[in-house]
Order: sequence, then structure tokens, then C-alpha cells
Amino acid sequence: MLVSEIMTATPFTLAPEASLSEARALMYEKRIRHIPILADGQLVGLISQRDVLAAEQSSLSAVAPQQRLEEEKTVAVSEFMKTRLVTIEPEASLRQAALYLQKHKLGCLPVVDDSKLVGIITDSDFVNVAINLMELNEEQSSSDEW
Repeated sequence: MLVSEIMTATPFTLAPEASLSEARALMYEKRIRHIPILADGQLVGLISQRDVLAAEQSSLSAVAPQQRLEEEKTVAVSEFMKTRLVTIEPEASLRQAALYLQKHKLGCLPVVDDSKLVGIITDSDFVNVAINLMELNEEQSSSDEW
């Protein structure tokens, strides 16, 4: 199997000038934990739920919760996004992607083709694959009993 077979082909993205508040809202609304950051169509960063939480605990921790929400509206994701990214190609094997995620303790890999973001593959995608394989195995086991 290839990365392109299970990746999310149209990930939600933000621009570097988007606020932490926007990132938090998008993550909550779409139930996602990673957002690629694009500038002029190019992948320039990635912000994760962990980055948003770290931002909250660092520079914004001295303020009251309500004031923190207001402050998040003025802080750009570019201040907290990761810029040293590891990417993978859509033709890469799932095994290769899974081993890389595991080895480097990453939650996702942006999928890039000719320097263009074409998708994202996350640890949740691999959980879905595992569930599907277990279901197939259970179906096959029950049909073998007959």
C-alpha cells in the first residue's frame, strides 16, 4: 500500500499570519491535530495541537484565561509553528511512513509532490488501517469456521 491510498488529500491549511485562535478553532471544529501552513502555495510550516498548547503555557500563561483568548487572536501561528519539516512523497510505502513516524515520534507527515502539498498522513490514519485489517481478519476467521 502507498501513502496516497490513505492520506487526507485535501488537508485544512492556514497562512503564517493566521492567529493561534484561528488554529485552535480550526482544530476543534474539524477534529484535527495538525495544520500545514502555506505561504504562496508553498509548505512553510506545520502547527500541531501540542504547539498551540505550548504557546498557551509559555508566553500567554501569565494572563487570565479570558485575556489569554484575546491574546491568542493577536499571536500569529508563524511564531510557534515548526519550520524544519519532514515530508513524504505520495508514492512512498505505508510501511516506510509508519516506521518513520514511529522512529521519530511524529504525529504526522505532510505529503509533498514536486514541492507541492498534496496531503497529510497522520498516526490516526494508521490506527484506521489497523482497525480495518483486524475487521478483515475477524471476518475471514468467522467465515473459515463455516
